[in-house]
Amino acid sequence: MQATHTSPFTKARATRAHENIVKQLQNLILSGRLPAGSRLPSERAMMHEFSVSRPTVREALRVAENMGLIAVRPGDPGGPKVLGTPSIGITRVFDGLLQAGRTSALELVEMRIVLDSAAAALASMQPGERLAKLKDVLLQMQATDDFDQFAQLDANFHEAVIAASGNRLFDLVFKALDEPIRALIESALKSSYHQSREETLQHHGAIVEAIQSGDAHRASSALRSHLYDFYFPILPTPDRLRLKSFVEAMKESAPVT
Repeated sequence: MQATHTSPFTKARATRAHENIVKQLQNLILSGRLPAGSRLPSERAMMHEFSVSRPTVREALRVAENMGLIAVRPGDPGGPKVLGTPSIGITRVFDGLLQAGRTSALELVEMRIVLDSAAAALASMQPGERLAKLKDVLLQMQATDDFDQFAQLDANFHEAVIAASGNRLFDLVFKALDEPIRALIESALKSSYHQSREETLQHHGAIVEAIQSGDAHRASSALRSHLYDFYFPILPTPDRLRLKSFVEAMKESAPVT
């Protein structure tokens, strides 16, 4: 007796069928039914599963790859590999905006300040065990004198704050901004490495202490002050004035009670 094969896919619509396939892939991957590291069926198998032509399958795979959901390697007998990292797609949008002059370093810094300070506030409300990674990265930063390693650990520290917040959308946006953020960090450190390193360690220590204390307002303020002091010197004068006004306005905002 032949075993019954249960497929997670459904027949695709004839009109704009590749979009239907992409939607199914996105739902299955982001829900975890197709976990990262798993493989999709071959093109031939997907043609049968969705009842569509090979060009339709290839267009769907191309879109899914651009979204950061899968990786396609021609001739790979294992089939497309599931990545499950939609932040890649958002990163490409940000890169395009930056290159086209539709956004700027100042706007990136402003977004970082809002994102990271909010994450620090949320992290201060989490159980203490969620802060282990944050404290570990700080210790590693204190122990190294290597520039490249320090820059990487600095990025890891902020990623650990985001992770400790428990907000998955914060994590998604932070990862999407990783490359332009890393470029700005390296630029700042190279311009005044020794001074920046000591100030960064001091600020990071204050951030960890504030988060551990459970004081959301102080944690948010500590991280906001750190990013302001870190990026202010590398911005053009007109941008500095706007950033100063922006941060002062945030300071004047009353904390949530």
